Amino acid sequence: MKNQKTADKLNPFDIILKDDFIDNRNGWELSNKDTEKAEIAENGYQLENKDSGNWHHFSIFPKVSSLKNVLIQCRIEIDKHEGPGQFGLIWGFDQKLSRLNRFCFSAEGRGCSILHFEKNHRPVFHRYYDPFFKIDLSKPVILELRESNDYWFFRVNKQLVYIAHQVHFASLGTGIGFYLDPGVGISVKKLQVSRRGLSKAFSLN
Repeated sequence: MKNQKTADKLNPFDIILKDDFIDNRNGWELSNKDTEKAEIAENGYQLENKDSGNWHHFSIFPKVSSLKNVLIQCRIEIDKHEGPGQFGLIWGFDQKLSRLNRFCFSAEGRGCSILHFEKNHRPVFHRYYDPFFKIDLSKPVILELRESNDYWFFRVNKQLVYIAHQVHFASLGTGIGFYLDPGVGISVKKLQVSRRGLSKAFSLN
């Protein structure tokens, strides 16, 4: 039986989407409202949820038939926060956004959550929460999701956080994007979505 490293060399990832946010070639949402801001600037894709009570998302739909065997990686910096709101990745949804998944962290640097939920968070179909997980928000945060052999692997800054079978997560569509609770602002520096194989991802540092 081949080990994973050998198998990855024989069957490397194909890049589906790669964005360093120097322009809007991939058609991300741009907005400047009383409730949210989304713009591409020198610091990347800058997002802010100025709403008082609702979470916001900023997303796209890569041109793939499914998210099977994908690797999703992004590099995020926290710009501001008011309270313990969360930020992170969402995936697995369609245009209706009826069900989706999220991989998020507290904007105060303590707490990690992974959920499959309806967009109003009622009901929640699967939940993982670690209130003691810490990240240093003075540095960029690198998030990674990988689907392999029907399991999702969740990593932050190369550290494995959680593993769960794909049956626990929404797979209604190929939507990928960013989640922000009220009062949170972030800059997304890089995003890459690729399919099958590579155990060693491209550098987001």
